[in-house]
Amino acid sequence: MQKSITFDVIGEHQMACDGCEQRVQNALKTLPGVGKVRANARNQRIDVLYDETQVDAAAISERIAKTGYHNTVANSS
Repeated sequence: MQKSITFDVIGEHQMACDGCEQRVQNALKTLPGVGKVRANARNQRIDVLYDETQVDAAAISERIAKTGYHNTVANSS
């Protein structure tokens, strides 16, 4: 089943440019079950559409953290 989730980037290290957005998007797209990803440096949000039978929110959050961005779930549906 497809779910959507939004993460807020928090802390001192923020996404600052298109390259930052691309790095996050590319990292998440390699996770099995992740479909669409949209990272937005202007509002420090990362929107993800994923298959909850293949990956969970914690794994997505961990992958974002590995790209250098501390994050928290803003909303999920």
